Amino acid sequence: MTNITTRNSILGIKAETTEGTLIDPAANTDYTKLQDDVSLTENKESLDNAELTGSIGVGEPIPGISAPSLSFSSYLKHSETEGVAPEAGPLYKSLFGSEDVASTEYDTVASSTVSIIKVDSGEGVNFQRGQALLLKDGTNGRSIRPIESVSTDDLTLGFDLATAPGTGVDLGKAITYIPTDTGHDTLSAHMYWGNGGLHQAISGARVLGCYITGDAGQLVNGSFSLEGINFFNNPIDITASTRYIDITETGPATFAASVEAKVYQDPEELALALQTGINTSASTDTFTVTYNSKGASAGKFTIASDGSLLSILWNTGTNAANTIGTKLGFSVAADDTGSLTYDGDSELDFGAPHTPSFDNSSPLTAKNQEVLFGDSSSDIDCINPSTINVSINGTKASINDICAASGQSGSLITAREITIGFTAIIPQYCVQNFARYRRNDTVRFAYIFGTKADGTNWDAGKSGCLATFSAKITNIEVVDEDGIARVTAEVQPFVSNGLGEMYLSFV
Repeated sequence: MTNITTRNSILGIKAETTEGTLIDPAANTDYTKLQDDVSLTENKESLDNAELTGSIGVGEPIPGISAPSLSFSSYLKHSETEGVAPEAGPLYKSLFGSEDVASTEYDTVASSTVSIIKVDSGEGVNFQRGQALLLKDGTNGRSIRPIESVSTDDLTLGFDLATAPGTGVDLGKAITYIPTDTGHDTLSAHMYWGNGGLHQAISGARVLGCYITGDAGQLVNGSFSLEGINFFNNPIDITASTRYIDITETGPATFAASVEAKVYQDPEELALALQTGINTSASTDTFTVTYNSKGASAGKFTIASDGSLLSILWNTGTNAANTIGTKLGFSVAADDTGSLTYDGDSELDFGAPHTPSFDNSSPLTAKNQEVLFGDSSSDIDCINPSTINVSINGTKASINDICAASGQSGSLITAREITIGFTAIIPQYCVQNFARYRRNDTVRFAYIFGTKADGTNWDAGKSGCLATFSAKITNIEVVDEDGIARVTAEVQPFVSNGLGEMYLSFV
């Protein structure tokens, strides 16, 4: 017995074309790095059987709807290439609903101020609310600020700059995730345990949670939680060009059989489908098709007949061009003849179809970053927090469907709730945030993250901003943190005038 190791496991993520239809990774960039807390669970509902059985014991449980789930940690970081989305991009797009890629860099024109960045005539349409600007100001130093609104070619910032930029200051190329009410991608997620030992997958998955935590001096970590509608163990994708088999049986008589083109949830499901297809087409003999989970033929399919002749025409059959042979692990360069039982020539490969190409970026450390909170003009200095955390949660409604094989044909995101928490120093005499809480003032928040190679200027391709322009303080109090009085606050972003409540942008 060979044990499956976990450290070389790989996670593939791919946006689906049709919700619930499993789609394989298509390129070496369709993968994301894992930490050791990854969990993938089928979560099949168990229905109580209320029939009385003449015993005090319970009746046979009946499986109901599956709600497969995936959770894993993922550091908050950019791709390290300006204008290229991070490897977790499909997850953020599914979470927020929309992705905007700024592939062209623009610069400032005359008369920009600390609060309004001006760009050339006609260029304003290329900018979005929530998009982070990386002002590559050679005179005043690089700054990152989120855009609150766009009016023609005027970009109003969510927080003022310390100094107005001059003319010709480049603004970076941002990847921005924008909250929407509809259009959230569903994902196929593939977990290649041990990269070859076991392939599990879920389809129709929606990102229901993203949690970001930063503790001073520690790595800025995050996690995702997803829920899907279909679960697979070593799935096998049979297409129109891989669904046929040609057989010569006792008689001799030659016939063709086929299976339905679809993704089979496990090899045993495919074995049964192929056995049924062959026996339905056969005239005299009875055939068995099995998948071997253990023994000398583990990982291989076996095709056998109770007749006196069995030839499988992988190479010379009428449907040789569309044979199922390669999917079953058989060599199709020649026919199989001279026996009544045939094992596959090779074990099935349950490893990732590509060698992943991960982002080159390293995890970020929560130091030399910025957290802005309060008012757009008077609160442009870091609030010096010891911790921050952001929780983004979606609510999914299942579309239950009696006609669907899984009992549900899809799902919708019906609600989104975001919570921000932080613990920060209390400047002497400062009661400003307590007064804001009392008055129920609208406040804003920006967490500006990344690296600064020279200790001062933000690095392009390694930085970003998480921002809200409309939020309320829902709780605030003084706490003891290692003998120092700190203020801890909870803040809830909200939709204002139909505009999104929080944005994430990498620049």
